[in-house]
Amino acid sequence: MDSTEKFKANSTGVNTKMDSSAILEVIPSDLRFFTVSLPRSLVSLSLKDNSLSTESFPMDFNYLSMLKELYLDENPIVSLPNCVRSLPRFETLSMVKCNMLTSVEHPPHTPTFMKLYFDSKRPSLRKVIFHPQMSPLDFFMDWKMLAPSSFEIEGMVKTQPMESVEEKVLCSLGWTKLDSHNDRCLVTCTGYRGREECEIQMYYEFGIFSTIYGGQEMPNWITDRRTGPSISFTIPSSPNKLTGLNFCFVQMPLFVSESFYLPLIKISNITKNLTWIYQHYLDVVYLGGKCLTLLSHWMFGSNEMECSDHVTITITQRKVPDGDAVTKECGVSFVYDDGEEEEDVLGYYKSWNHIIGGDLTGFQSTTGEYILKKSRILRPYVDTYLLNSGNLSEEGARLIKDKRVYFKALSQRKSGVVEDGP
Repeated sequence: MDSTEKFKANSTGVNTKMDSSAILEVIPSDLRFFTVSLPRSLVSLSLKDNSLSTESFPMDFNYLSMLKELYLDENPIVSLPNCVRSLPRFETLSMVKCNMLTSVEHPPHTPTFMKLYFDSKRPSLRKVIFHPQMSPLDFFMDWKMLAPSSFEIEGMVKTQPMESVEEKVLCSLGWTKLDSHNDRCLVTCTGYRGREECEIQMYYEFGIFSTIYGGQEMPNWITDRRTGPSISFTIPSSPNKLTGLNFCFVQMPLFVSESFYLPLIKISNITKNLTWIYQHYLDVVYLGGKCLTLLSHWMFGSNEMECSDHVTITITQRKVPDGDAVTKECGVSFVYDDGEEEEDVLGYYKSWNHIIGGDLTGFQSTTGEYILKKSRILRPYVDTYLLNSGNLSEEGARLIKDKRVYFKALSQRKSGVVEDGP
């Protein structure tokens, strides 16, 4: 057998795709005793549907130095087995239909590792953490596998209950006196999974913090307000550097409906010819007939926004069959660096790579315009299946390939948290 050997492991044993006559022993329940039978020249291994738990795996796969592909699909693992991290030539990891998976921490960060696959119908995944020196990934995941609240895919999206957010973080955002949220302790949210109840959350993605609640009370420090779905303003002069912009809007149902399809937020710096169009992580929220208030903080730190710049912000409803709404009011406030705070409490958030001021190359639609939406980072597993099936038209294949953004969680720029790479 040579270095091109590929093996499939299942309840009947292990066989080589290159030589179907090579049949080894049936897999024991504990994989640690089985691995001694694997050839060192193995490049692809499938352990699909073997009832393997995380504890079933050996401490390392060091002797499988040629292994490039590992398929752990349909196993009851709850976290990434440690042995996966020790593979020096690893390229592809698949954990499709691992319905008990709750965390994937520090997958391999070798230069060869390029493809990571998740897919599950159970919302159990809460944490995906990457090594700072990870290589850019083709990342495929089904959003239905994320827990309803309190989860993080590092560098992509983070949610946590508002009550658990540190006070110093809220102060850095300029979010003060949010006690009015206490009588709105629950909000029912949905992605693609149907209705689910959770506490009021803070969401973070693309360098944008946000929270959503029922009611029509903007924070009283949102002083620059306009009726309707848009606002234009000139950033006021200040001796201090602008670090962020708070934007808030209130919507009411246009019809008798409990649901809101979250609109697009478009911020345009007319002076600098820069535009960001943001589609929130959530698609729909249910608020029991109340108005919807969305408060957001946009971090700016690379001169994207400066004093005297002319800016417009517009809310655009997405075209949906029902659940339409009208924007009653919107408003802004500004956050400046006062020069007094020694600790950068937002340092971790600034270390993410795909944020405003970071690497948004794959999100640029035209010169100076960026479309910030999760589907640009994560392609559903079905896209990969279709792309590899050979059944797509040339145009269909081109469209899927055009959507590809190679994901890298953390930036190599100094942020106070992540040091520059080599």
